[in-house]
Amino acid sequence: MKLDKFSARNLEDLYRSQLQEIMDEWADHTEDTECGGYITNFDENWNVTGTQKNIWAQARQTYMFSVMYSYIDKNEKWLKLAKTGRDFLVSHAYAGEGRWYYELDRTGKKVLEGTTSIFTDLFVLSALSQYAFASNDKSDLDLIEKTFLSAEKNVLDPYFKDIKPHKWKEGILRHSVYMISVNAAGIAGNVRGRDKVLPFIKTCIDKILNFFNCNTSGFLLESIKEDGTIWDTDEGRLVNPGHIFEGMWFCIDEARVDNRENEILDQVLKIIDITYKAATDKINGGIIHRFDCFGRSDNRLLASTDQPNADDKVDWVHCESLYALALVAVLTKDQQRFKSFLELHDFCQKYFRPANGGDWYPLLSADGKVLKKHKGAKHRVAFHVPRALMKLTLLFRENADQLVAATNNTDIGK
Repeated sequence: MKLDKFSARNLEDLYRSQLQEIMDEWADHTEDTECGGYITNFDENWNVTGTQKNIWAQARQTYMFSVMYSYIDKNEKWLKLAKTGRDFLVSHAYAGEGRWYYELDRTGKKVLEGTTSIFTDLFVLSALSQYAFASNDKSDLDLIEKTFLSAEKNVLDPYFKDIKPHKWKEGILRHSVYMISVNAAGIAGNVRGRDKVLPFIKTCIDKILNFFNCNTSGFLLESIKEDGTIWDTDEGRLVNPGHIFEGMWFCIDEARVDNRENEILDQVLKIIDITYKAATDKINGGIIHRFDCFGRSDNRLLASTDQPNADDKVDWVHCESLYALALVAVLTKDQQRFKSFLELHDFCQKYFRPANGGDWYPLLSADGKVLKKHKGAKHRVAFHVPRALMKLTLLFRENADQLVAATNNTDIGK
């Protein structure tokens, strides 16, 4: 298969079909008709395994149902489902002063965990902004404004400590804080106005690229010291390929809006190429979960005690990698990059997608054996997988007519 308008049309159709299938599946099970919002904890057969309402999950699905209506399918059911999430967030999850609770009970009346995470604020900002854009409902604009201004202030404050799942440490910067900020601010710009979010986006992109440019490891690290040097600890040496690919496509997407992608594209391509080369499992295929920048022995050092092994294959990591590789292949019209994308595409279709269709398996072993089959969890909801399929659908749709076949006659990929 070559990178041309025919392959783009075929990929658009494939990804849209699978996106629709997964979102329909979630739509049939997630709405909490008794208490509002969404039930998000399910086993592999859609049996409910928990009823607490994590606000990351509520916001992520509100966003996803909103974008389904905005860009994929004007069926009113998507807007109705998005409103379900929006109403629960606004009625129960707001803590005041632009901050949002991390977790509530099923009813939303009991706070299980308070304002412990800037990521909650950013995911809610994305959700409310995308819902306002999809519905043309202006009632949340003041709340969006307060949330944005609070998040902007706190993200840029080195002494702001609510960064769960990270633990705040003086003098240490976290890549994921700036990464999610770029995406959330871009979505908020659709309703606040691009001019009001662009300075914050530019600042965060500069900080993200600095995680790569200023340290001597050769990788974009998950955490660095304020002066840009390596924080030489297990945590400080961590390379997180999924976050790197996700952050890179966030940066490109936002730069494209302002026709500035050429300003950062060379750096982004370098970071993607280095990460892809180091994180690709050359024996089994796919992208490993994490590695130490100096190649030292792996430690299970992340926030949860239920973290995958370093060389396991995780669904969200592959989703972010898949879209990043597709995006740079399309932008550069580079057949070799398209080959890399196709190899990862084939891996995902073969191992992550169940034989009978539906949402992907969350976790595979290094050699592709299914380790977990549950549909939903605390943070794993209708988000990373369908978002990637949605972005891929739109990418190939928007660029199909601009792509031309390679001049040689040798097909690449399968």
